[in-house]
Amino acid sequence: MTPGPTRALTYRYAFLVGLLELAIAVPMPVLVLHMTGRGLDLALIGLVFTIRAVLVVLLELPTGGLADAIGRRPVALASQLFTAASFLALLFVTGPAVALLYALLQGIGAALHSGALDAWYVDELKRLEEGVELQPHLAAVNVFQASGMLLGTALGGLLPSLTARFDMPYPLDAFGVALGAGVALRALVWLLTFVLMREPVKPQGGEPAGVGAVPAILRDAFGLTRSIPQVRWLLVAAGASGLAMVSVETFWQPIAAFTFGDDAEASLPFGVLGTLSGLALLGGSLAVMRWGKRFPGGPAALAGVSTLVRGGAMLLFALTSGSVGLAVTFALVYFGLATSNVPHYSLMHDAIPSARRSSMMSVHSLVFFGGIALASGPLGWLATQSGPRLALAIAAGLTIVASLAYVAVARLLPAARPEEAPAAAPEVVGGGVATAGTAEEA
Repeated sequence: MTPGPTRALTYRYAFLVGLLELAIAVPMPVLVLHMTGRGLDLALIGLVFTIRAVLVVLLELPTGGLADAIGRRPVALASQLFTAASFLALLFVTGPAVALLYALLQGIGAALHSGALDAWYVDELKRLEEGVELQPHLAAVNVFQASGMLLGTALGGLLPSLTARFDMPYPLDAFGVALGAGVALRALVWLLTFVLMREPVKPQGGEPAGVGAVPAILRDAFGLTRSIPQVRWLLVAAGASGLAMVSVETFWQPIAAFTFGDDAEASLPFGVLGTLSGLALLGGSLAVMRWGKRFPGGPAALAGVSTLVRGGAMLLFALTSGSVGLAVTFALVYFGLATSNVPHYSLMHDAIPSARRSSMMSVHSLVFFGGIALASGPLGWLATQSGPRLALAIAAGLTIVASLAYVAVARLLPAARPEEAPAAAPEVVGGGVATAGTAEEA
């Protein structure tokens, strides 16, 4: 990145999303242990994650279109309120009813979040510098996100063991202290988003016109998905990534508990594993930032190889019982995630026009959460019946197969560059819809 307004924007945005990642990461090393400790089994946890994902699928496109129509900032702020409320509910979870409330609030918040912040940032970059190369900027953002995850997972894994001696009051007892810290951090992130996120160009006509523009935006999003071939394969990869993510997040703690136990006083190994995952994410992001352009075959090849590594590491983690093996394979899972994310999103952003960026990224997120919905319920049931190792091994096999999607992307790229995408779609102009001769390209 060269000095200038785009770099300043990138670091401002990176600080914000890095802090958001910190807030997200603090509960993660003990989240499933918190839920099982409050009486939920893996089948119910899988059902909760399924309901959350289904809600995202149902709400994803309308909220993505809403962000395109009325502005990214109000949608992003609303999303953070819902997600903070969801973790506040989870802090008090004792049974299915509160778990379902968590799923409802989390689903709404995730649907609102998926397109708004990313679209605001990328559009601001392109407004400041036409033709800007996205990959270095996205890699820098990934470094901050990985750093936030690193600090958050270390803190979240250590907090229960550090506070166990103080006999913390309900609901901060046992693993609840990590969730309480996450809720407090989310409140801080909301305040900083309110201060730092500015939209110099807003839709004309206010919210009523913006809401009225949503159906046309969504029709265009589906049309673009059909007309840009590489996007279809990127969506296949996104669905597999959702399956991989929910499988790892649901089953790594029960698998690690076979080796380390599941008492709050002994939460240190979970903090160590979480810290390793953050270090792996940071290392992967730095590797892409430094050497990503040199990878033979370009972004599609890098994403495909990284997905293959991720799936293989998931399989080895499922089959490993030693502490060193668990640590190495868990780190490889997250290294592969980091090195696949940047090229994947670079390919996606380069393929879609700016005027539909939020809604198209919401299509992407819809498929991602669709993978979560299809996997979490059945795999959660399977884990309850046959153990989490088998469930994670099946998810690993599907992830390995999904790496082939990037082979198709690589073959399609020369024939379907973003500037050659069909251009007869309706374009949003000032919150309304007009027919344009050419679509505004990203």
